[in-house]
Amino acid sequence: MIAAEPYLKTQRVAEALGISVSTVKRWVDSGMIRAARTAGRHRLIPCSEALRVAREQGFPEANLQLLTGRMAAPTKAAEHDPLDLLERLLREARGPEARTLIHSLYRSGWSAVALGDDLIRPVMERIGHGWMVGSLDVYQEHEATQIVADALRDLVDRVGRDRPEAPLAIGTNPEGDPYVLAGLLCELVLREMGWSVRNLGCNLPLQSLAQAAVHHRPRLVYISVAYLGDEDQFIREYQSFFARAAAVGSAVILGGQALGPGIRSRLIYASHGERLAHLAEFARRLAPVSPAGTPEHPEVA
Repeated sequence: MIAAEPYLKTQRVAEALGISVSTVKRWVDSGMIRAARTAGRHRLIPCSEALRVAREQGFPEANLQLLTGRMAAPTKAAEHDPLDLLERLLREARGPEARTLIHSLYRSGWSAVALGDDLIRPVMERIGHGWMVGSLDVYQEHEATQIVADALRDLVDRVGRDRPEAPLAIGTNPEGDPYVLAGLLCELVLREMGWSVRNLGCNLPLQSLAQAAVHHRPRLVYISVAYLGDEDQFIREYQSFFARAAAVGSAVILGGQALGPGIRSRLIYASHGERLAHLAEFARRLAPVSPAGTPEHPEVA
């Protein structure tokens, strides 16, 4: 017996291809895509027809796999597909396709927390492990990081601008820590929640971060520490920073793999997070605000 071909709604096709629903409807109405109609006149597109047009229009492989349904939603049963695909695209330095995959997942309903905790973090850990065991060169790890960083910057730019009435967060990686992805993901999470954010980048001396806290008086300061050269020096500089941040009423949340229980026991902070979900929950309790985006998430070109 031959299984019936699946039919897709225009919303599903639009999300998979990264285009607007109105564009898909226009393609159907112009005859570019063959479609059926329900009793209520809703357009239903055969999967094979959508794939045909997607290939003719040159959409990347990531879009085609989303279109067939193997990565349609961030369910537990389907999570291995986007992880495996993103890892392969990054290993092969296929930047446009990797960025399209990340954008498409975000548009289809993955939150910033899910993108970071359930996709980007585990994939980058695989990439890092590949470099450590010699299956990848260090330049490939750097390429992968840049590709993901570019995708995240695109999303940050489109989630929303600072609002005067919104609570302000500032964040950084301390001096000697060059890793950019954590800061971008923190910024995306907070902006999605409706916060204003000043991402101060990486490799910033804590003395300078203290100056920023005094100048901007943020409600929240987040610090991600993936690498520490001198723990004792970090602790001394952090204690000075924390005193100045606390004096202006800023709550400090720490994260990052370099901050183990031993070093944290010597620090004072409002919260510690091992995942972006911890940052989101702390920010929500600290200052509940209206989200910046919509349930469908903003359009990403």
